[in-house]
Amino acid sequence: MQESHHPGAAARPSDAPFLAGDGEMAQLMREHDWSRTPVGPVETWPQSLRTAVSLCLASRHPIEIWWGPEYARFYNDAYRPILGVTKHPQFLGRPGRECWSEIWDVIGPMLDGVRTTGQATWSEDFQLILSRNGYVEETYFTFSYAPVLIEDGTIGGIFCACAETTARVLSDRRLRALRALGAQSAAAALVSVEETCARSVSTLVAGSTDVPFALLYLIDPGGAEARLAAAEGLSPGGPASPERVSLADEGAAWPLSHVARTRQCLRLDTPAERFGELPGGQWPEPPREAVVLPLARAGQGALQGFLVVGVSPRRALDAAYSDFFELAASHIATTISGARAYQDERLRAEERAELLAREQAALAEAERHRARLETLFTQAPAGICVLRGPEHVFELANPRYLELIGNRDLLGKRVCDALPETAPAVVPLLDRVYATGEAFFGNEFPVSLQRGGEIEECFFNFIYQPIYDAAARVEGIAVLAFEVTDQVRARRRAEQLAHALAITNQDLDQFAYVASHDLKAPLRGIASLSEWIEEGLADKMNDEARHQMRMLRGRVHRLEALIEGILSYSRAGRIRDKLSHVDVGVVVAECLELLAPPPEVTIAVGDGMPTLLAERVPVQQVFMHLIGNALKHARRADALIEIACADAGDFYDFTVKDNGPGIPAQFQERIWGIFQTLEARDKLEGTGIGLSVVKKIVETRGGKVALESEPYAGATFHVYWPKRQKTAS
Repeated sequence: MQESHHPGAAARPSDAPFLAGDGEMAQLMREHDWSRTPVGPVETWPQSLRTAVSLCLASRHPIEIWWGPEYARFYNDAYRPILGVTKHPQFLGRPGRECWSEIWDVIGPMLDGVRTTGQATWSEDFQLILSRNGYVEETYFTFSYAPVLIEDGTIGGIFCACAETTARVLSDRRLRALRALGAQSAAAALVSVEETCARSVSTLVAGSTDVPFALLYLIDPGGAEARLAAAEGLSPGGPASPERVSLADEGAAWPLSHVARTRQCLRLDTPAERFGELPGGQWPEPPREAVVLPLARAGQGALQGFLVVGVSPRRALDAAYSDFFELAASHIATTISGARAYQDERLRAEERAELLAREQAALAEAERHRARLETLFTQAPAGICVLRGPEHVFELANPRYLELIGNRDLLGKRVCDALPETAPAVVPLLDRVYATGEAFFGNEFPVSLQRGGEIEECFFNFIYQPIYDAAARVEGIAVLAFEVTDQVRARRRAEQLAHALAITNQDLDQFAYVASHDLKAPLRGIASLSEWIEEGLADKMNDEARHQMRMLRGRVHRLEALIEGILSYSRAGRIRDKLSHVDVGVVVAECLELLAPPPEVTIAVGDGMPTLLAERVPVQQVFMHLIGNALKHARRADALIEIACADAGDFYDFTVKDNGPGIPAQFQERIWGIFQTLEARDKLEGTGIGLSVVKKIVETRGGKVALESEPYAGATFHVYWPKRQKTAS
């Protein structure tokens, strides 16, 4: 006996081979009750969805699929870390708005645009503010939205290949801030210690979103107190920025005494009841934490002072963030040491030896900083290498770079020897950068690269940045590279699919035109032939025969109307005109003139009809169908039709209200479907297409339709037309 399989049961591998796999998400998808989700049971999924899910689960690149009008979510194991600790697995198969409510105002329109236009998108290092780890988080992603076509040629879902680039973006931003701080050292000999402190703190806060505020305290010569030498983001003298702090006071606003004793940076909370609400920099939230760092004087054991920095409210204080603060403090300490050294030299020239020792210590400290920076480069998520000399010899390459080029032995070798297949493309660029000193930025640059024993075409975003020696001569080139092969291939595929869709639409339009002509021609012939027969046999035909002839012509005309209606319905979502300013009041008047309602029908058009930036013909079609429908179903001597408009936020609410027989509740959804009528066509002429055309026109322009009606109390049709209609791509 075969095992029964009902819609609420988990999908068996034999029933759903496209869900096969040993990964977490493959198992979850097999066990998931899809009948409770917008996509429905697995056995009802279209082949396109099955194929897309199979590709998603098999890929080692983060992939997310949005399916259907509610954008039900699928994702693979590689995408799982992007969800953090709060968004998995409860949103599997659920509408996208439920999972990503905090960014839906950003990505929702992007998804709608792809679904409406069929055009893929590409976003690089795109900022998204997420709530996935228990706090509002600043993140960055590179991703593409590409339409997935189902079997009837319409868009069933959206395929998203993405990569989180937060670590790289933050690393680049922090490196820029550190370089700006390092540049302050060169000016230390020209300004006072006080000016050096002010410039350093200003550079740190202005150069990085990661530092919402900073305070720099210098220890007095006696060592008993520390005074506020510079402040950014906080006004001096406030609860969180006292002008002086006793180094013997354990209960001071900032525990400088503890840091002075331990010589270690201290991480602490910033409660509002103690400090008031501290500034969050560019973010509206106040920081939850701050860090107090010692400023050690280069070459000496004594402290110079302390650096107090706020932690971004939208980033966790992880190891890389802490390293950034420590490197910044080291840069500032070195700069202050240099300023003091130069100041001491000016004040005490017979002391040359001490100055030399300090300079040597500063150089040693700078070397230590260089080593720390090298460690930071090594841990960076992007590929980084350093090439020395005009022959471009590999001096340094981080693990990510080695991974990108197939883990080859590079160090000490020339580019042309280590990567011979890439040399024709990249060596001329390196030569130009080395000769001119001008950086080169590569965007989706194609390179033939041997990895895994095979040559493949890869694509990279990269920077060739010249490195200068002390004499301002180019001595090498720094390379920062990020592979975008998957994104380029996905975009190309999306472009191919879009082109194929355009050709299909053209073929469909041509077919519709030919079919319309070929179907209508014999129908007109039948109608004409019936008239000739009736005229030729007028003296031999009785009333019943003439009645049958009229019924024949009526059915011919109805079939012609049906063909025209089907063509209108097929064009409603695909054919788009240019937008223009459309006066709805004028359109309604034109429709009434064309429909020529009987004199006994009263039609009231409300004031305040707006002017839309829209396509004129579709707007006219909507009102022609709705008003014509109301006239057809009036069925009373005192028929009244009221046409009005009301403001509904982002939409105009157009209403067409009649006092006809009304529509029972059980039929109110049915009437919007194609070929749906409430009465036999022989009793009331109609194709059952008009309202479906209205619905399709309105919804493909970003609006919606609705109906209010009760039996024997008339019907009110609502058209919610967007105030800002998007242009078709």
